[in-house]
Amino acid sequence: MKRGNPERRAGMPAGLAASCVIFSVSSILWGVSFWLQMTFNINFQEILYTMTSPLVGTDSGVVFKCLRSCLPHICLSALFILLAVTIVILQRRFRATLSFQFRGKRRQINLFRLARRAMGAVSILALCWAFRSLYVHLNVGQYIKLIRDPTTIYEDLYVDPAGAAITAPEQKKNLIYIYLESMETSYASAEVGGRQPEHNYIPNLTALAEQNLSFSNSEQLGGFHTSNGTTWTMGSIFATTSGLPFSFPVGSNAMNRHAEFASGCTTMGDILEENGYRNMFLCGSDATFGGRRLYYQQHGNYDICDLFTAQEEGYIPEGYKVWWGYEDEILYQIAKDKLTMLSQSDQPFNFTMLTADTHHVDGYVCPLCRGDYESITANVVSCADRQIAEFIQWCTEQEFYRDSIIVIVGDHPRMDNRLVDGLDYYDRTVYNCFLNCDAPPPDRMVNREFTTVDLFPTVLSALGFAFEGDQLGFGTDLFSGSDTLSEVMGFSALDQEFGKYSPFVEEHLI
Repeated sequence: MKRGNPERRAGMPAGLAASCVIFSVSSILWGVSFWLQMTFNINFQEILYTMTSPLVGTDSGVVFKCLRSCLPHICLSALFILLAVTIVILQRRFRATLSFQFRGKRRQINLFRLARRAMGAVSILALCWAFRSLYVHLNVGQYIKLIRDPTTIYEDLYVDPAGAAITAPEQKKNLIYIYLESMETSYASAEVGGRQPEHNYIPNLTALAEQNLSFSNSEQLGGFHTSNGTTWTMGSIFATTSGLPFSFPVGSNAMNRHAEFASGCTTMGDILEENGYRNMFLCGSDATFGGRRLYYQQHGNYDICDLFTAQEEGYIPEGYKVWWGYEDEILYQIAKDKLTMLSQSDQPFNFTMLTADTHHVDGYVCPLCRGDYESITANVVSCADRQIAEFIQWCTEQEFYRDSIIVIVGDHPRMDNRLVDGLDYYDRTVYNCFLNCDAPPPDRMVNREFTTVDLFPTVLSALGFAFEGDQLGFGTDLFSGSDTLSEVMGFSALDQEFGKYSPFVEEHLI
């Protein structure tokens, strides 16, 4: 019995099928790279951290926007596959050869086989181009260079809070610590120190900074710079409460797959708990995301109030979810209730909260948002500005305010390009403001060069805590007037050292 031509009986040849898979993966990677380039200001470290962290609690809208952006590339992949199927069908029905004379001999070329090889070459080239695009846009080369270059900054300059003599004040004040998602000073008008040519989208926060204590990198409204290891929310939270950049090797980081999170670090939560504070963390998403739950529970034994707590306590219906969980309008209402409850005890408290409406991409348009501007992000930022102002006004009217300080900080600069397109990243400083603190106003509040890590000792100092020297971790107490490491070394040099590999971190801090 004749077997016939196996190539005619079989399905799609393995080589052609592989080309289709490679081209499809390449197209999607190329689409993702294009979307990242057009949408975000992020680096490879942030991508790597997010990929190795628990993804529960993320905003599904970000995924859908990415898929929508990749749709043309998905269609291109479909066309490539359709072409491959067409070649297989035609090859089964026809025998297409090209005959020609070469050096006196007659030769033949199978056109279908030639087409398959050409498609294979195209798929390989597409994959190389996609990887090159990701490599260049995410600055992977710089990341690899830094992690292969060890630093001794931890051995030379790190001040371990566990070994420092930290003294609490006799009259302990409460701490209300508010992280405003992506709140940078660029949203203000150029007239007051921001970067907007026409409008000030944060007039209330501008007024709070002017009427209270706010450290600035300029003579006007300004703030702090974000270095390696502090450019995303968990990195910022960690740095502002430990004086350390989040520079753990991702594979060794214990936030998700291990039982401990930075067990060798002494943080603000640890210090406050040791001095009799009750710690609480409130967010409108799943606190597990990014390792926040593990960090706060293991460093200060925080009470965690998140999306699921709000459902259990009846603030929102079971199964309710918008944006990252629930909107800031509800978050502030819960914050008022929790603060009222905490204030009824004689125990000092640290109430830390994190907003989310101004998160990338664009921000969340809640029922309180107005349509004053053409930009969605401008309307969201303006709404966030009004909400924080109303909340601060409420706090100042409560009896507990006289025994409390309020710290308002952004967590990092905006990760998408809305309102900040074309601005140099270094010029986009992060907002900070201190209300009702015990520390005397320092002589040096403007024209400062400081980073996220400096918030750690500065907040403790604002609470009235005293410690040896002016530094904890890598942070310098800004109330002391002493130079920060960024001022001594220069921001670029410090930023590079924070991005390098350190054996000390693996041996002593993880």
